[in-house]
Amino acid sequence: MPEMAGWTGFYVGVNAGGGFGTAKNDFSIAGAPSFATVDLPQKGAIGGGQIGYNWQAGPAVFGIEADLQASSIKGSVSTPPLPLSANYSQELPWFGTARGRIGYAQAGWLLYATGGYAYGRVKTVASATAGPATVSVTTNENGNGWTVGGGAEVMIAPRWNIKVEYLYVDLGTTTISYAFPALPALNNNTHVTINVARAGLNFRF
Repeated sequence: MPEMAGWTGFYVGVNAGGGFGTAKNDFSIAGAPSFATVDLPQKGAIGGGQIGYNWQAGPAVFGIEADLQASSIKGSVSTPPLPLSANYSQELPWFGTARGRIGYAQAGWLLYATGGYAYGRVKTVASATAGPATVSVTTNENGNGWTVGGGAEVMIAPRWNIKVEYLYVDLGTTTISYAFPALPALNNNTHVTINVARAGLNFRF
């Protein structure tokens, strides 16, 4: 095992893992109070990359890190095949974070807590079918929120280390408005939260 040879410096890496969470949808009409709420479970795989910088002072390590993830996290719900049927799905095609880190290093290991800004794309697809007629609406909204979590890293070679990490990601609330002829607008407020677990590999410069 390498000595506590320094976590100070820049690094880049790749990661992969999975996530699960909930998209809470509140529906209202023309600014009136919500008349329906749907909690849509979501899950899927993720993969991406990270870049960061660490400063080490004795066993204390301080750092900053940014990452960007491709994601298959998705959830959907459908009504039974009646004269009027409907399908509703939401997915998170990508998301990212920019975080501070603080940790404790010893004998080639680093244990850390992390938190900061989170952002991502929320894609919603809604469709309804009545007889031969089908209406479908697709929207893409950007969510902004926060994240917090922690992890561990271990040096496996002079410039290489592996990591495991957990993040709780809250992408805040996005609002979608559906306009129908001769009817008031239908508003859909979506609040996405996900739990992310991933493993990664870093190269330190």
